[in-house]
Amino acid sequence: MKKNSLSNTVIVNATNIGYKYHGIGVYSLNILKELTQLQTDLNFIVYLNKSCKPHIKGINFPDNFIIKWVPAFLSPDRNFKGHILRLIFSNLISLKHWKHLQFNTSQSEISFFRKNQVVTIHDVIPLLFPQYHKKQYYYFKIILKYGLKYARFVLTPSAHSKELIQKIYNLPESRIKVIHNGANTLKLNLEKLDCVKEENFILYLGRINRMKNIQAMLKSFDLISSKINHKLVIVGNNEKELQKEINAAGLKKISRNKIVFKKNLTEEEKCALMKNASLFLFVSLYEGFGLPPVEAMACGCPVIASNNSSLPEVCGDAAYYVDAENHSEIANGILEVLNNDELRNRLVNNGINRSLLFNWSFSAKDHLRVIEHVISYSQFPAEEKIQRILPLIESGVNSISLEASN
Repeated sequence: MKKNSLSNTVIVNATNIGYKYHGIGVYSLNILKELTQLQTDLNFIVYLNKSCKPHIKGINFPDNFIIKWVPAFLSPDRNFKGHILRLIFSNLISLKHWKHLQFNTSQSEISFFRKNQVVTIHDVIPLLFPQYHKKQYYYFKIILKYGLKYARFVLTPSAHSKELIQKIYNLPESRIKVIHNGANTLKLNLEKLDCVKEENFILYLGRINRMKNIQAMLKSFDLISSKINHKLVIVGNNEKELQKEINAAGLKKISRNKIVFKKNLTEEEKCALMKNASLFLFVSLYEGFGLPPVEAMACGCPVIASNNSSLPEVCGDAAYYVDAENHSEIANGILEVLNNDELRNRLVNNGINRSLLFNWSFSAKDHLRVIEHVISYSQFPAEEKIQRILPLIESGVNSISLEASN
């Protein structure tokens, strides 16, 4: 039997979409885009920060969507400061909109004391690699754990992540749902993929940090750079950090001269690189999902991936797997994929088929089903508790919104 349902308005906190378009922002933006295409009786109030306007301008929001802008200083582009401010803001709006369900599109904006929320946890990397995430470790260990005690539903992009979340936070399986991410490159017409590629470069696309195992990738390339006629193209967000990794790797001159860095590319430019790369190299230490390999597969690019975390689950039989910490194994894998035509063709065909499993439209439909279920079977919070502090909360939210409008 249904309990008293919440209102049919959903608060979507998507303030984690920044000007720099990657990671969690890719997820939030694509779910938001696809939700606007679905038929539903629900209304949505979506909070966005002003720095993401270039990515939002192409979305036609229907009448059941209201967009509210907050200042750019809440953007993930502001790094740690932005994360803290978004966390505070999320809790302000959760109390301001206490009669509505709140959907927080990342774990960084968990709402405390808020039962009527759905939150997406993309991974628990800071708990697994605290040496690389000293600031985030305690957030995941203490603050996030506390907030999750109250959340109605937790979404996560892989079964691997679900298992960890269930174990670490002691959550019942019934409150966690796996919804896979999609791939933007599926918008390409697969029949128009280049049949003859300029096979002269190896591609990496993603963040430049230790978790992505950049130094191991560089050292592996260094072992074979004199044996192949290929450059290593690295598409990322931090050229200065890449230079540090190159210096620390102690590369030979021939290898240094064959490394190309690119940034600030459009989606079309990234897709073109994936279409024309000889292979996509992704030897990350850990992934909660692993979106770049899926996008490369959709473009017909053979993938070499780490044999850890969620990557085998996501990539299936469509990737050549290597030990992320074994430089020789990575190097030999590169040579094998470059020189074995039968293997390359199998990876390309399997990759295209595999990528079809990951679709943002399907993902958004599953999100909507969860939201509708929670609304139908959740109760209103206790009104008298909220009313005592509501004036203070509205004052805080209004001051932030006023600054955004200026």
